Amino acid sequence: MEAGDDLSFLAAPGQVADWRMVLAHEAAMEAGVLGALPATPAELAAQLGLEEPALRALLDALMVWSLVEVDEHGRYASRAGASSSEKDAVLRQHAVVIRRWATFLGDRLADRTASSEPPASRVPPEVFFNFLAANARRLIPGVLDACTRRFGRVERVLDLGGGHGEYSLELARRGLRPMMQDLPDVVELVDRGQRLTEGGVELFPGDFHATLPPGPFDLVLCAGVTHTFDGRRNLDLYRRLRAIIAPGGGLAIVTFLRARNPVASIFALQMLVATEGGDAHGEEDYRRWLGEAGYGPLELADVEGRPQTVVLAGI
Repeated sequence: MEAGDDLSFLAAPGQVADWRMVLAHEAAMEAGVLGALPATPAELAAQLGLEEPALRALLDALMVWSLVEVDEHGRYASRAGASSSEKDAVLRQHAVVIRRWATFLGDRLADRTASSEPPASRVPPEVFFNFLAANARRLIPGVLDACTRRFGRVERVLDLGGGHGEYSLELARRGLRPMMQDLPDVVELVDRGQRLTEGGVELFPGDFHATLPPGPFDLVLCAGVTHTFDGRRNLDLYRRLRAIIAPGGGLAIVTFLRARNPVASIFALQMLVATEGGDAHGEEDYRRWLGEAGYGPLELADVEGRPQTVVLAGI
């Protein structure tokens, strides 16, 4: 089973991973069980300070989903090909989403700002960015192809809120000049070991609601960013971005469009419980905001095989 479509909460209706498997996997990861395999439940109990009967119950359940297997000596092991850092990241983030929906969804119906802090989570930030990176790798070819068709050959690209850095790394591999902007702590995290800088990515730490790098840029890429904000903040950002886009260049927004794909409606609930103003905004919203911000005609490009759409607008 590949990490991504069939394991993420972004899977299509009827194809989402079993929530019981998601939470069982998270429990095994958080307790250090999967990392300690192969072992018997008794060995794991002694090594990790856990209850042997509980471990056996958990491991037997994970066998049902083919995540582990057991040999004739009662030693459990991860199934061949079943374990990967990408898959673990996707499942662990899925577990966070399940808890968030269970905790916040009812309250948010009455008050959008209720319980705005996320529920307690032991998932490290790098796991969240690994999840985002896994999703991005499936999007990148379609997204960049749409940008090329609309704007032709570009050279200097601003990857706004680039987070995991996968778009910027691919842009650099294609011979372009990417700059990635994100919050300072995010930039520090994802560039550990100079993964991005050595890959040819220029970094600009900073809150893009407060400051933007000097242009001009042939393309500004907003992938997975502006659906986290309300219309007022988006309009303000698009106006400010227009000033650093070169003539003939443009803006590419990778997002979920309301009513365009069934997953977008599900994603809208995730924005409801995870943000104070985000949404799966509609096509009419983007046409209005980008028009008011002074951009030219808007084009839409659906990413093949994915629920996201690229919103493209030129200067």
